[in-house]
Amino acid sequence: MTAPPAAQEKQLRKYNYEHFWLKHFLADIGRTFKGAGVHPGRAAPQFEMPCTDGGTVSLSSLHGEPVLLHFGSGT
Repeated sequence: MTAPPAAQEKQLRKYNYEHFWLKHFLADIGRTFKGAGVHPGRAAPQFEMPCTDGGTVSLSSLHGEPVLLHFGSGT
């Protein structure tokens, strides 16, 4: 799979921003005011996600180890 041409990439980013940004932002604010989510001292929900080496990692595979989750965007 090849990367889309620059013009197509720009159009895709604009579409995603216009259609999804506000929805997610408002949902995050709602969760914050409701006190939803994991709080300090509570266990995080189980999940599995892809690794950069092609494998996967699950939270349960790291049981007993310090874990720092950092999610962000490169955009």
